[in-house]
Amino acid sequence: MSVPKQKYIEFKEYYDFQRKVQYNKEKLRKAVDFMLDEPELLFNDIWSKMKEEDMKEIPKGWIPKDDKLKIEGEEWAYLNHHKNYKKN
Repeated sequence: MSVPKQKYIEFKEYYDFQRKVQYNKEKLRKAVDFMLDEPELLFNDIWSKMKEEDMKEIPKGWIPKDDKLKIEGEEWAYLNHHKNYKKN
């Protein structure tokens, strides 16, 4: 379930940080999955050493995979993006 837009606005700083963390986790997971057959151990080791100052800012238009961090309305954009991506 996504975050209602009003709740996001009210707690913007909190949700922006949580989304930043999720973005960086997804980015790291994608890189590790690409390189290894059993990526979970490496991912957890690298992530445990990640500091906030090492994290990248979220690019415009990024939508987290975790529904709990999506802002109201992003569910459809996420589904449409991945549906169109798989067709190519």
